[in-house]
Amino acid sequence: MATEELFISVVIILVATRILGEFSQRFRMPPLVGELAAGIIIGPYVLKLVTPSASLNVISDLAVFFLMLLAGLQMDPREIRKAGLRAGILSAIAFSIPYIGGFAIAYVFGLGLVQSMFVGLLLSITAVPVTTIVLMQFGLLETRLGNTIITAAVINDIFSLVLLSIVLSLNETSGVPVNIMEQTINTIIKVSLFIGGIFLVDILFRKAKFWFQRRGAYFFEKLQTKEAAFGILLISTIMVSVIAQVVIGLHFIIGTFFSGLIVYKEIIRKENFERVYGIISAITFGFFAPIFFAVIGININMDSIVHNIPLFIILGIVAVVTKVGGGYIGSRLIKFSKDESLAIAFIMNGRGMVELVIAAIGLSSGVIDITIFSITVTIGWITTIMAPILSRPYVMKIKSQTTN
Repeated sequence: MATEELFISVVIILVATRILGEFSQRFRMPPLVGELAAGIIIGPYVLKLVTPSASLNVISDLAVFFLMLLAGLQMDPREIRKAGLRAGILSAIAFSIPYIGGFAIAYVFGLGLVQSMFVGLLLSITAVPVTTIVLMQFGLLETRLGNTIITAAVINDIFSLVLLSIVLSLNETSGVPVNIMEQTINTIIKVSLFIGGIFLVDILFRKAKFWFQRRGAYFFEKLQTKEAAFGILLISTIMVSVIAQVVIGLHFIIGTFFSGLIVYKEIIRKENFERVYGIISAITFGFFAPIFFAVIGININMDSIVHNIPLFIILGIVAVVTKVGGGYIGSRLIKFSKDESLAIAFIMNGRGMVELVIAAIGLSSGVIDITIFSITVTIGWITTIMAPILSRPYVMKIKSQTTN
């Protein structure tokens, strides 16, 4: 694609995603709902204004990096370590039931073992950004209910990344005789060591808080280069991502996510962190994320969905029933009321950003084809729309009971 054509495509994408993203936000839905719809509308099946291209895919890959870095920066390792048994039980059940359901349906429809595992993974995800937006709109983010959902969603995302590593490692051995159990155990060990190392670094940073704080503050005070903290954060994140992929054999987004997770605010100073976070958030949601979600929409193959309607319908029903059922069962087990459990279940049904990122990785790495990609992305888009709509009546009922 010529430079001029790329710029024209980017402008069309940004205009369309801004309009439909704003429209989506005004209807109290996550902006990605409108941004993905924008990609479908300007793509090959409706207006034919933008077509898939290698140049747009490069921008989309960069978007994955920034999206996962921002997801990591939004989380606090201390909150994950303090999650306790309640959020762990909720997350495990809300993840495992849809995984089993998705795997079983995919396998029945003739997909291979690795492809079925990947479909199960896509159906199991609860996207933290979508969950956060929904809870903020309902005013529940700082409540016991909200904290439980967010923590469970964070643990869910970590489960997703671990399983992604396993599926990708199995996919790399496709056609080669291999002991699947041994390969899976080896991958789990590598992921566990990597994640354990990340949390160990975080603990050491916090133990030596004052030493790092004094030297970090001194170092950043002496830097004269504009936005040096931003550059240093990017360099360290890229290094961790490269170590994860090249040295340990994990996908780079795992390194990116956990690198953001352990950024210690006191080391780079709080004001530097807030400025860096603001820059990354502006770059991500102002440029990269709209392009990424639009490119996902542009790449959806409508013909493949039309030609596989039975799989699309059955997989969609299973996705909703198992995710909502898993969330409800898990919530009831940890002693939430019936209304609270239904609210939790419907909120956790939103898959959103993380599913789209993992689906794009699955397509680019050859784990799934365009048909499964199109079907699962569309299901993820629909469930993201459903999350705030179906949970609203139960949230309103909970809030009215609280005020009475």
